[in-house]
Amino acid sequence: METPSVADQPSSSGKHARSFMRAFVATSYLLGKRHAALSAGVALRDPAALEALGEITDQLSHGVQEQRARVLAAEVGRLLRSLGAQKLR
Repeated sequence: METPSVADQPSSSGKHARSFMRAFVATSYLLGKRHAALSAGVALRDPAALEALGEITDQLSHGVQEQRARVLAAEVGRLLRSLGAQKLR
């Protein structure tokens, strides 16, 4: 059995970039932005962040309201757990 190389595993900065972009877009959605406005003005080079940006923007821009609500609830839950873990007040 072969052990995955470090290159095969997501980097810490890549995970952070994905998490940040998903939280950024979800927060923008909560503040009333929709469709292209969710990613307007965001300049990225990190492939993980770009992928996350496209993924969450698509999820919150398409589909029925119930699907968008589930995606948004999951993202807000992640954001709240992250803030709770950091004990931000």
